[in-house]
Amino acid sequence: MISLFYDKHDLRHSKKLRDERFTWLTELGVTELSEAAADATGFLFGYEHGEEQYRSLVADRPNLRDRPDERRELVRLDHVLQRLAMQGVELPTPKTWILGIDDAPPHDLQFPVFVRTPKSSWKRGGSQSRASNLRQLSDEIELLRRAFGWDTTILARQWIDAAAAGKWMFGDAPQEIRVWIVDGAPVAWSFHYLHVVPTPAGFPPAAEDLSLLADLAAKIGAVFRSRLIAADFLRDRGGRWHFLEAGPGAASGTAHETVFKFVAEKLRNRQTVLHADAVGGPL
Repeated sequence: MISLFYDKHDLRHSKKLRDERFTWLTELGVTELSEAAADATGFLFGYEHGEEQYRSLVADRPNLRDRPDERRELVRLDHVLQRLAMQGVELPTPKTWILGIDDAPPHDLQFPVFVRTPKSSWKRGGSQSRASNLRQLSDEIELLRRAFGWDTTILARQWIDAAAAGKWMFGDAPQEIRVWIVDGAPVAWSFHYLHVVPTPAGFPPAAEDLSLLADLAAKIGAVFRSRLIAADFLRDRGGRWHFLEAGPGAASGTAHETVFKFVAEKLRNRQTVLHADAVGGPL
């Protein structure tokens, strides 16, 4: 039988982040990792604390997924984009320039750009992380490297004029959807900013939009080995969808309880019914 697990050391992080997923897992009867047999088969939910910590956590538990190598494929956005390109996967993705510590600005750099690191996007919406010239790009890079390390790789992504879902403390919250991929197949979607915009404009998406996102997510699911992948898509003001990033679903959040529980049950091969609402549903 496939079981689900969590690490008790992540509970303090969930409380700090007001992340309800571990409460929902407890309601599903999920087992705390230290109480599991060493040969238990299942899937482990938990935050991303670095590869060394994760390897140590699962080293003596060979039947737990994701394995460290499976998770590593999805931790850095630059690696995700490179892997998709190597596999010939075509997605509507804004052009992204990867800047190392000593790299000069690329000759083909086009402003404005959204600036982030491979592992973190502050996702504050509005004009945050937006650079319209080399000086602003330098300022954004300095801010990010102060926060995440002097040698952090920087990603400069072609700016998308996002359709607004609503307002929050940082400005406009975009119309962004997280697609949940289980064992390579897209199974559900949720509005990504539900925690701050409970009734977003532009939702629910049209059936053809969800069909398109399912097709795009299936291409992503075919490339990576993780049992659970979270893939994020953004709608622009013209109604077009853009792939933003994909990451390990075990460490990915959502405020949509029924979608999350449905996805969790899919991981343990239980058949449940998910009824769609305006901000989430099955695919």
